[in-house]
Amino acid sequence: MTSPCRLGVPQDFYCAPLVAHLVEPTLFTRHRDVTARLALQLRERKLDAAFLSPIDYGRESSAYEIIPDVGISSAQGTGTVSLIFRDEHLHTVSTVAVNPSSSAEIVLAKIVLAEEYELEPKFVPMSGTVDEALLHADAVVLAGDASLREVDRHPNRIDLVEAWTEMTALPYVHGVWCTHHGGLTPELIRLIQQAAGKGVASLDTLAAEIPQGTFPAHSRALLADYLHAFSYTLTEQDLDGFQEFLRFAYYHGVLPDVGDVHFTSHAAPEDLDDDATPAR
Repeated sequence: MTSPCRLGVPQDFYCAPLVAHLVEPTLFTRHRDVTARLALQLRERKLDAAFLSPIDYGRESSAYEIIPDVGISSAQGTGTVSLIFRDEHLHTVSTVAVNPSSSAEIVLAKIVLAEEYELEPKFVPMSGTVDEALLHADAVVLAGDASLREVDRHPNRIDLVEAWTEMTALPYVHGVWCTHHGGLTPELIRLIQQAAGKGVASLDTLAAEIPQGTFPAHSRALLADYLHAFSYTLTEQDLDGFQEFLRFAYYHGVLPDVGDVHFTSHAAPEDLDDDATPAR
């Protein structure tokens, strides 16, 4: 009997539509973690596929293939990636506290601060709460659920995705499904694509099912609106944004080169279920 696919699954709420309908236990075993550790496990072949940030893909682009037609992007501010700063004036920022696991979001902050504000602050590891971090740094980068929980608490905040889209006129791609070359069968690829389509069709249900108090400042209606603000497919414009991010990361010395984008072979559109094609 073939072993189930070891799938690296992201933890943040906005990723739920991708994985909520991957319920075939004989085909998938889910391994939940932050994307930086998923990237390490995929590189070490402890996983067969994983959801990776654009920077983690860019660091290993020659080794990976992307599952087409599915991913997560946003073309507006959602509160998912924030820069919170201590003083009223952003130009005073010289140190930024970060969670090292938020690899792409750190790079996004570096790009936005350099390109839009001509700032090149020092990035330092973060521990403790936001308020504690701001005692030792001028600003802090938050991503995913951590950012969503803080979005309404701090007046001095920049939505880094909103800043990116205003700067580039392109969406920001939060992540994509990646595997090693030939690492997934066409059936598994098709199921991952179909799960995203089913997730998009159940955004309101997913928001309604989240445990009370997970995001105290957000009603379930607001959480449903939050999920609706993302796209769970990869359009040509999304791919342009993805590649633009890789180019900026190279320009700012984060990547050694701008790798190519490689895709898996995948099911033809007519082979997918009717609800398997997410729409923006």
